[in-house]
Amino acid sequence: MGKNYYEILGVSKSATQDEIKKAYRKLARKYHPDVNQNNKEAEIKFKEISEAYAVLSDPDKRREYDSVGHEAFTSSGQGYNFSDMNFDDLKNFRAGNFNFEDIFSDIFGGRTRQRAKEKKGEDLSYTMSLPFAVSINGGEYEINISRNVNCSKCHGEGGNTSQCPTCHGTGFINHKSGFFISQIPCKTCHGKGVILHSTCSACGGKGKILTNEKIKVKIPKGVDSGTNIRIPGKGNEGAYGAASGDLYIVTNIEKHPIFERQGYNIYVNVDIDMFEAALGDKITVPTPYGAINITIPAGAESGQLLRIKGKGIPHLNGSEIGDLYVRLHVKIPAIAMEKDRDILQEMRKRYSGNIRKQLLEKGKI
Repeated sequence: MGKNYYEILGVSKSATQDEIKKAYRKLARKYHPDVNQNNKEAEIKFKEISEAYAVLSDPDKRREYDSVGHEAFTSSGQGYNFSDMNFDDLKNFRAGNFNFEDIFSDIFGGRTRQRAKEKKGEDLSYTMSLPFAVSINGGEYEINISRNVNCSKCHGEGGNTSQCPTCHGTGFINHKSGFFISQIPCKTCHGKGVILHSTCSACGGKGKILTNEKIKVKIPKGVDSGTNIRIPGKGNEGAYGAASGDLYIVTNIEKHPIFERQGYNIYVNVDIDMFEAALGDKITVPTPYGAINITIPAGAESGQLLRIKGKGIPHLNGSEIGDLYVRLHVKIPAIAMEKDRDILQEMRKRYSGNIRKQLLEKGKI
């Protein structure tokens, strides 16, 4: 008996053309390969509903199907069979008044193929090395970029042009293989849609001129190495009125001599002596926002972290701020006076402490 196209689309045999089209759109959205990556079941289902719609959307083929059945639309009959077609074949398929490209355009919005002559301009990338402080405070910089703009003399045409007689200005021609019809770039105009008759003296026929331009770039707080900042429309200009590409600023944050960034938190090493560690004390520590006083708890150990809330990196495009972590390094001073050594020996007996090796003199923060 073959496939029941009405059941596949979930409509009755008396369904109107609008009801059939509405049912297909709903199922196409659900099973479209672009939203079901590497899903074989969805791909098979999509082929089935597409095959059903190809027949039932055409009044003549629908009458033939109602009269003869599915056999009229298999590879052994007069019609077609979608079972062995891939998704690209489906997109390029044409039969009667059925056009997949029109349906895809209705479902997903816009045109599915842009004319080659209207291609958007290329995006550009520019790397900026920035001091550590910019990730805290942000900043504004002026940079020089080189970008291609349309030649003002020939308006991006490359010279004197006329409409391509082969593709009639579309940039594409139909290519027929059996009952399949696909569109390929026009070989006469190479997809441009126009024929160049004489070369522009200003751009040498390229239609573009490389120019240098100064632009201001606002760097937001919170940027890190590898952050992309998009500046719309500052890439290469598009051809024939198409949109320009975008400029992407890639930031490279220089390392700081004392601050170490981890995500939105900052770590700083601070040396303290054994007395501050043992007894506790108040000390001054550096932060990216200026020096502050903190309290060292009694009995602090080397490597211990003290958290200072809100003194880290601001979140990119957010209101939160990371934290600053002070990493303590306990340094043991050299004991020069014999009397002091005797006192320490007595303390050692009382507290059973371990005498550490003498360290180098205190380093600078």
